[in-house]
Amino acid sequence: MGLFSRPSPDDDAPPAPTPVGAFWGWWADDGRHLDPAQAGPEHAALDGLLSAIDPDLTWHLGPGRSAEHRLTVSAGGLAAARPAAERWFRAAPPADTTWEYAPAVEADPAAFGAVLEVDGAAVDLSAVVLHVETDLEDLRVHVGVHHPAFADLPERVHGPVTFMVLDWALGEDDVARWVGRVEPSTTAPASPRSVDDLRAAVAVCTAERDPDAWSALSGQDAEGRPVFALARTGARWIDRPTLDLHHALTATFAPDERGLPSPGDLGRLQALDDSLAATMEPRGLVLANVTTNGTRTLHVYTDGEDQNAADDVTRWADDHGLRAASTPDPGWTRVRHLLG
Repeated sequence: MGLFSRPSPDDDAPPAPTPVGAFWGWWADDGRHLDPAQAGPEHAALDGLLSAIDPDLTWHLGPGRSAEHRLTVSAGGLAAARPAAERWFRAAPPADTTWEYAPAVEADPAAFGAVLEVDGAAVDLSAVVLHVETDLEDLRVHVGVHHPAFADLPERVHGPVTFMVLDWALGEDDVARWVGRVEPSTTAPASPRSVDDLRAAVAVCTAERDPDAWSALSGQDAEGRPVFALARTGARWIDRPTLDLHHALTATFAPDERGLPSPGDLGRLQALDDSLAATMEPRGLVLANVTTNGTRTLHVYTDGEDQNAADDVTRWADDHGLRAASTPDPGWTRVRHLLG
C-alpha cells in the first residue's frame, strides 16, 4: 500500500491571490464599471491595488484605439517598475468593445497641439523644438528638448516636461529602446529639429537593428590587462522586460601571460557558451561573455518570477563547475556598457 497523507482543513483553503491576481479579480467585479470622466471610489481602489503590485506604477484613462476606453499602467520610465507593469498586462483579460489595456504610455502625436499648464504657466507644446543626434554605432538617438517657456519655468519642471514630450513623441517603450542622452535646454538648438525628425531618426535605428546581432568588443581593465567580450548588441531590455534577474556564471582557465585562454581552453569555453544558450533559451537570454585574467563570465537573464528557470541556471553552473551569482537587475544595468 502506498503512503498518503490527509490534508488538514487549512490545506483545502485556496491560496491568497497575488497582487496582480487581486487587481484583476477586483476589475472583473467592480473596476471595469468605473466612470473614466468622474472620480469615484473605484479610482481610489485602483490606486491602492496598483500600489500593492509596485508603488512606482502610475495609471491613466483615455480613449482606446479599438475599444471605447483604455487603461494604461506605466512604470514612468523606471526600469525597476517596468516588469511589474508587463506582468500586470499579461494577466489582463482580452480587450472588448469597452476596455483595452496597455503596460506603457503610447505615442500620441495629437498631444503636440495641446497647451499644458505647468507650474502656473501655459506651455504650448507646438513650440517644442529638438536637437537630434543619431549614433548608428550604438543604435541610439541623443535628444535635446527646448521650449521657450523653460527660460521662465523653474528647473525642477524641465525634466518632467522633457520626458512627457519624448513619451508623446515616441511612446514610453521606444524612449527606453532608442533614446540615449537626454538634455532639457533653455537655449534653442542651432539646427532645430521637429518631433517628426526625431521619429525619422528612430526609424533609421529600427531599420539598422538586428536583435540577434553579436559584436566582438575589446579593451583593458584598470590594471591594463586585456579584456575581450562578445555581446548581443542588438538586444534591448525593453523587448524582454520580465527578464529581470541577472546571473553571472564564471569559469576559470589557466591563463597565458596576457591573462587569456590557450586554444584548447578557448574551445572548452566556446562549448560552455553553446551549452548554456541551448539550456536557457527561449526562457532566458544569454547576453554576453567577458574574458580576462583567467576567467570567463557568462551573463544570462531570466524572469525573476520563474523559479524553474533560475534553478536551471544554478543546476547548469553546478554541473559544469562554474561559480554562480544572481542579482535582480531590471533594465540590464550590469551589461548595459556592453550592449550600447
